[in-house]
Amino acid sequence: MKESILQIIERLRGLPDGLTLIIISILPMFGIRGGMTASYFLRIPVFKAVFYCVLGNFIPVPFIFTFGRHLKDVFKRKHIFENAINALEQKAGSRDALIKKYGFVGIVLFIALPLPGTGAYMGTFIASISNMTVKRAITAVVCGMLLSGCIMAAIVSAF
Repeated sequence: MKESILQIIERLRGLPDGLTLIIISILPMFGIRGGMTASYFLRIPVFKAVFYCVLGNFIPVPFIFTFGRHLKDVFKRKHIFENAINALEQKAGSRDALIKKYGFVGIVLFIALPLPGTGAYMGTFIASISNMTVKRAITAVVCGMLLSGCIMAAIVSAF
């Protein structure tokens, strides 16, 4: 991951550091983890970095929540995407029981844990297919992102 982030930072050289963090945090393969790692290399103060990373990671959330169920159905009808959508549904479904059991807190913790396969994209998708209200889902996602940013800030600050 370190090498990939350094390559992206190099390609985005010339842009303001905050915009670089926003762009890295939007990318689903990096999210807040990648943005906070980049902040270490860019020597951006921790609180400023958390702000930019959460902002960038939040940008796709309303679209994922709004169109998640609809896009899932559309892509599933296209046989090219059927296997990918089934795998995504299976991954989300395996976590859906935990989310239903723990509800709001489940979404927050799922997004907050800085592990592969967790984060705002999947957490928002799970919230959208589990029929959580918009206000409750967005609040849980934002809380999870802030907690993830704090966790990553503590990890990055340790180095």
